[in-house]
Amino acid sequence: MSTLDKLAEQIKRLYPLEDALQGIRYRIVDQLGGTTELEAISGEPRYVSTQSLQDQRFWRLEA
Repeated sequence: MSTLDKLAEQIKRLYPLEDALQGIRYRIVDQLGGTTELEAISGEPRYVSTQSLQDQRFWRLEA
């Protein structure tokens, strides 16, 4: 496995949630009152409805 492949695997583990429309990877930071705080690889926060994360048309989860 090349170094680039290893790096891609590490990113998938650290940021397991992917926006299926934009292709941006996120990690879950916090959940409170039906809202989930996400953090993109760039460090930018994003707030989404916790329930919307179940919609596989918009979100992919790498387990």
